[in-house]
Amino acid sequence: MFHWTGDLGPLHSFRRPDWRPFSMSPELDRGHGTTILVVEDEDVLRATIGRLLQAEGYTVLEAQNGAAALEVLSGPSAAGVALVLTDLRMPVMDGRQFAAALARVRPNLPVVFMSGFTAQLMDMRLVSPHLAFLAKPFNNDALLAAVRGQLNRSA
Repeated sequence: MFHWTGDLGPLHSFRRPDWRPFSMSPELDRGHGTTILVVEDEDVLRATIGRLLQAEGYTVLEAQNGAAALEVLSGPSAAGVALVLTDLRMPVMDGRQFAAALARVRPNLPVVFMSGFTAQLMDMRLVSPHLAFLAKPFNNDALLAAVRGQLNRSA
């Protein structure tokens, strides 16, 4: 959204013709109802990621930490989860602990790790170079590319 306060008088707002509210990547496939579990302790970020994924056609389940995510994955909607998008630093059960527990119950479930702490991501890469990582802050296209990349890898 652009705002103009020039000689035209009061504030005028307009949208560029190429403006899109979410994804700037029309060439990438949409989610088509694929279910993603978003595990993030920051409520606003979790909700924002959820809205973006829903706008792209994904079904979204949410959890505030790893322990809550394990509860979701033991519930009735667990079988439909195709990917987990999880923060690494969370209270109660962090992303590493959650990933270890997840590997015991759903070893083939793809995971994308998010973190604003680059050192954590580097430590995780040393453990397993094929893990998918998303460094915070990230933009919509980076998030969607990471999600689609992991889903395509596991297909």
